[in-house]
Amino acid sequence: SPVLAEMKNTVITMPGVHTNQRAVRVTIKSVENNVAILPTKTRPKKLVFYGSDGKAYTYLFKGLEDLHLDERIMQLLSITNTMMAHDSENNDNQTYRARHYSVIPLGPRSGLISWVDNVTPLFALYKRWQNREAAILSAKTNKTVNVLRPSELFYNKLNPLLREAGISTENRKEWPVSILKQVLQELSAETPRDLLWRELWCGSVTPEQWWQMIRRYSYSVAVMSTIGYIIGLGDRHLDNVLVDLTSGEVVHIDYNVC
Repeated sequence: SPVLAEMKNTVITMPGVHTNQRAVRVTIKSVENNVAILPTKTRPKKLVFYGSDGKAYTYLFKGLEDLHLDERIMQLLSITNTMMAHDSENNDNQTYRARHYSVIPLGPRSGLISWVDNVTPLFALYKRWQNREAAILSAKTNKTVNVLRPSELFYNKLNPLLREAGISTENRKEWPVSILKQVLQELSAETPRDLLWRELWCGSVTPEQWWQMIRRYSYSVAVMSTIGYIIGLGDRHLDNVLVDLTSGEVVHIDYNVC
């Protein structure tokens, strides 16, 4: 955008950056010329603002979505962390906390979300494992191995069971729970149980660091599972649950379904 490119030394406060001292208020000095467009449904844009403090602040601009609910959830997580901090034995290394980020609605259908660094979607870890397995099998057989999408793996197991039971594949409401559980169990058996454990282990330098990462992961899963149950959080697929491979903490995104 030419308008953003021409923004220099503005008095606009950096979105989502909070400080208790007005004298050190961070403002937008300039905007990065290059904008990355993410290949998802709403095509969000990754923007970089340079602040008056010399730091770069990365945001995700999302259109066609109302982010007011996400903003309220972030406020809830912040309040929850404050409540849990009073019960923590060591406030410098708070045991129970929910990772959150700044959400700035710009209107009823658009807004900015602070970019969270060093996090990886769980689906990316699963996809990485699929690609490794395909590469190993391809090297053994000297043949190209196609990596199936999760939906293809799911329906490849589901459709034969439905046909065997004489049930239509079109109406999901008619699918028996017993068949769905069988498909889930078969897919789970084909996926390593220690997939995430190994990723955290590879990101640790010492046994103590690995233990701390496992500990933080366990606590963050417990906290977010409890909060998610209370607010009725849905749409928790593997792209909406991220893990910080440097600390082990879990980060949830997209709180539109509550």
